Amino acid sequence: MLVVAISDTHDNVAAIRRVGEEVRRRGIRLVLHAGDWVSPFAARFLREAVGEGVRIVGVWGNNEGERPYFVETARKYGVEIAGEAAELEVGGKKIAVYHGTSPVLLRALAESGLYDVVVYGHTHQASLERRGKTLVVNPGELCGCLTGRSSYALIDLEKLETDLVLL
Repeated sequence: MLVVAISDTHDNVAAIRRVGEEVRRRGIRLVLHAGDWVSPFAARFLREAVGEGVRIVGVWGNNEGERPYFVETARKYGVEIAGEAAELEVGGKKIAVYHGTSPVLLRALAESGLYDVVVYGHTHQASLERRGKTLVVNPGELCGCLTGRSSYALIDLEKLETDLVLL
């Protein structure tokens, strides 16, 4: 099963639409968002971009200021907001999603041995590494505002491999 991981969309609607095209083209059924959506309409645009039938699970970043309205909007469009962190099991693999604002908490998730995959963001720098049996993935920034590179990660849960994809 292939999963798309994104982070730091920062309201870049054009980038959200481009990743949505990729999700549709590849037939992806799960999108993980590691935070810094920013405004509530980002959830709506992501849903519209990926279409119905795609599960979207996201967490808060450090830039979502309108959280109560965001939750309301996300619910309306079938986007799951797990709070500060998410834990889910998909295809027999345990996945944690966290924005990454605390290096201590991020390290604990990555090195705990509890997860097959840990997805995080915050730094705007793409990073793909292994810590023991855990695949640790920062998809970089979808918005492209700091690095000039709009990217996402494509995770193969069966092989526990990932590729960084530039848009």
